Amino acid sequence: MKKTFSKVISIFLSVVMLCVSMSALAFAADAETNDVPVIFVDGIDSTDIINTETGETAFPPSASSIVSGVGKAVLPLISSVLTKNYSKLADPVSEAVKVIFDAAACDENGDPVYATTTAYERPTEEEILAAYKDGTGYTASDAIFYSYDWRLDMQTLAEQLHDFIEYTLETTGAEKVNLIGFSMGTCVIMTYMNDYDYEYINNVVLLAGAYNGVSTCGEPFSGQIAFDDEAMVRFLYTMLGEDFGSYLLKAVIDALYQAGVVDGVLDFATELVDAILDDVYEDAFKETFARMAGFWSLIPYDMYDDAKALLIGDNVTEEYIAKIDYYHYEIQANNAAIIDGARDNGIGVSIVAKYGSTVPPCIVSINEIGDSVIDTKFESFGATCALANTTLGEDYVQAADTEHNHISPDNMIDASTCQYPENTWFIKGLNHADHNDSEWALCDFLLNSETQPTVWDNEAYPQFLTLVDGEFVPMTEENASNAYAEVTEAETGFFAKIIHVIKLIISAFKSLFSLL
Repeated sequence: MKKTFSKVISIFLSVVMLCVSMSALAFAADAETNDVPVIFVDGIDSTDIINTETGETAFPPSASSIVSGVGKAVLPLISSVLTKNYSKLADPVSEAVKVIFDAAACDENGDPVYATTTAYERPTEEEILAAYKDGTGYTASDAIFYSYDWRLDMQTLAEQLHDFIEYTLETTGAEKVNLIGFSMGTCVIMTYMNDYDYEYINNVVLLAGAYNGVSTCGEPFSGQIAFDDEAMVRFLYTMLGEDFGSYLLKAVIDALYQAGVVDGVLDFATELVDAILDDVYEDAFKETFARMAGFWSLIPYDMYDDAKALLIGDNVTEEYIAKIDYYHYEIQANNAAIIDGARDNGIGVSIVAKYGSTVPPCIVSINEIGDSVIDTKFESFGATCALANTTLGEDYVQAADTEHNHISPDNMIDASTCQYPENTWFIKGLNHADHNDSEWALCDFLLNSETQPTVWDNEAYPQFLTLVDGEFVPMTEENASNAYAEVTEAETGFFAKIIHVIKLIISAFKSLFSLL
């Protein structure tokens, strides 16, 4: 009897141990197949800012705000045009700016004036787990999207990101996260890594980053505004697609350009800006954009002091100045040191820059190439870039003497001057805010590399990629056509006839008006 009982106990214990072992194996298997959670830290204006009392959008401005603001400037504008006395337009324009952006206004300390929230809703635990990767391949649906109120200072945004990362780790049971920073999101991540060390980070991708600033923010903030008709047309061309409708629009734009209409409009804009800019800066900018701390993170380091001299005075508090100074002097000035610190802690940091367009044509740096928003030289930590409609030149020699070739097949980029030439990728033809499956696949490769990835690790992802039929392919001399030159190639055959007809119509109207 005792032997029988002992056998029963032994069998029972064996079954229990087997179950425990199987559970442990199952857990281990899950741990192997469940990858590190991916958090995509989005850019500026990735989600609407909502007035919680009225329910209207505070940013982008609501239709009612725009109508109200523009209404204040219409009659003065007409009067100014008729009398050619543009200086008297300064007050109405300033008032219009303040009305349009009033709902998103911040006070002297950089805090929102009105009760606002973002349209972004923190994902539930179920949503985070649904997005949590399971080893099946990284796509947009595998990322946990994170957004924020971009008006706030970077230290506050970094603190909020830290809370979200902890929430994600608690929900998934993971020990670390992968981070993709896009646009202003890279500024938030840089501040987070500086302020909260690197404990929770596995790998990082910095995508089309604004961490080194943006000319289209820095130059207007420091008083550098300029217009150019050729640059305007070039910018509009590169923002349009290759479909039939886009070609029609290109035809119209070209006709207006050839007829001198674009030049005339921009001459008027230049004269108007020269007459009212100083007053508008003083009466409107200082009370609107200058009080939104997030904007100051987008100003390149060498433009920061000039921008402060122009827009910062008694319109903000010393505490506010300390907030915006912190990002520039503690973060932006030390971006490379922050990245080096991450790498010293075993974190892979990869940089992805875009080009194929120019920056918006309202600034002095009007011929810098970029991704339609940010200068490629800033995204890439210092690549040497050809100006729009040009190359580096047939006789150009790579600036840095390295063991690798870092000149793009289209001869527009020399990546040898980048801070991290071996770890910086360039994508041609994908505009700033555009994302596609190829971009996600590239991020998958970069985030899941066991060691710091380089541009030589995978033949599918060399240093220079170009967009062909909506997908990234390695750039070659054969597929590296100049995006700017392609515009004129479209203006043949049927489209040339359209342009000719439109030119005739415009000429007829000009002749008619000359008789009036």
